[in-house]
Amino acid sequence: MSRVWKGADNSRKRKGRSLPTGSGFCVPLPKDLLASPAWSAMSRQCRRLVDALMIEHAEHGGEENGRLKAPYDTLQMRGMRRSDIKNSIHEAGALGIIAADLGRRSHGARRLASTFRLTWLGTSDGLMPTNEWKAIKTDEEALARVENALRILARLRAIKAAERAARSDNREAKAA
Repeated sequence: MSRVWKGADNSRKRKGRSLPTGSGFCVPLPKDLLASPAWSAMSRQCRRLVDALMIEHAEHGGEENGRLKAPYDTLQMRGMRRSDIKNSIHEAGALGIIAADLGRRSHGARRLASTFRLTWLGTSDGLMPTNEWKAIKTDEEALARVENALRILARLRAIKAAERAARSDNREAKAA
């Protein structure tokens, strides 16, 4: 008969897994991930994003993977520049380190927050780790994926800027 440890037995569970006591929840990083081309291709800002998501995961006791939130203000407190946050999200997604469900502004100040999932960890609702980073076999492939993701993001930003300019031209034409 196997025993499920809960509550007061949590310290025994931590000792059984050789987790340090008194340090909060630990986020495991597999050796294969640390040695992968995807991990080595991450930029400094991307690494800060992943670190912030791991901290968020640990703060929730490992129960919120897939529903992790990292607002821009929180990421700025962790040392990221506001202008680099979206680039880092797309870079980490292209490398398969995280899966992001990007939020959006629904109307005015109301916003739907972005949620993130660390792909090497499972979720509390039963989704097994997807390990998308394992699909990248070489450093060149990792760099190509990052360049492609940033190129797509730049194109989307250009389209959005053109739409904004067209809207402002329409407003000026109506006012005249």
